[in-house]
Amino acid sequence: MRYDDPELQEALAGQYVVGALQGPARRRFETLMRTRPALRRRVESWEDRLTPLAEETPSRQPPERVFRALRKRINPQAETGRSSFWDSLAFWRPFGAAAAVLVVLVGGYAGFILSQPAPQQQIAATTPEPVLPSYVAVLEDAGEQPALVVTAYRGPWRLSVKPLRPLDRQNAEVFQIWTVERGSGTVRPLLQLAGDDTAARPLDKDAWDAVKTSESLMVTLESSGTAPTAPSGPVLFSGLCIALWDDAAPSAG
Repeated sequence: MRYDDPELQEALAGQYVVGALQGPARRRFETLMRTRPALRRRVESWEDRLTPLAEETPSRQPPERVFRALRKRINPQAETGRSSFWDSLAFWRPFGAAAAVLVVLVGGYAGFILSQPAPQQQIAATTPEPVLPSYVAVLEDAGEQPALVVTAYRGPWRLSVKPLRPLDRQNAEVFQIWTVERGSGTVRPLLQLAGDDTAARPLDKDAWDAVKTSESLMVTLESSGTAPTAPSGPVLFSGLCIALWDDAAPSAG
């Protein structure tokens, strides 16, 4: 794989820092860091950015039913009401928005790249559909706080938009997502988001090509019921559109 690719290094470093890279994949990554100073610098950068967020994240107490379910799963024969070390685990402290974004962004991707491939078993005559996105964009506000994760999949072409926090808007407004073409900077409308719920939409060939050729994605507020061809207001969120897989094979929309 292209371990010297800056985008790939950024994804691997992020997953390593939040602890999502485990086992042989994590050991392989640590070996790579010993011979690639740029990779070490990216890891240090992620640590510097995430440490303050972790320290500022307030603790949250899960409901008692969560602890009961865990105790029952760990030891089904344990007496009801028996105290457990799970009651005081710091594990329940949330990682914060940035860590959640990283897991969404590169979850499973780096492990797939670095792990040894398992022996394949013939279970069907058709090729299974890829479960990892081809393109990912983390859209941040002006304060560099993550707001949305946009993922694009092929086979069939489709787009998923996941808000990471409540998004402010008026009832007569929608969030318009735009692609910004690489090189030319041409802006094209991609998808409208009406609220804070995760949205999934199929893409036609033109929309898929717009994602493929985009350098970044951005979001503006537009009037509901309209089909704008250009932004009418300031950019609320924006972020680079990163290709995780080579899109060489054709796919039907």
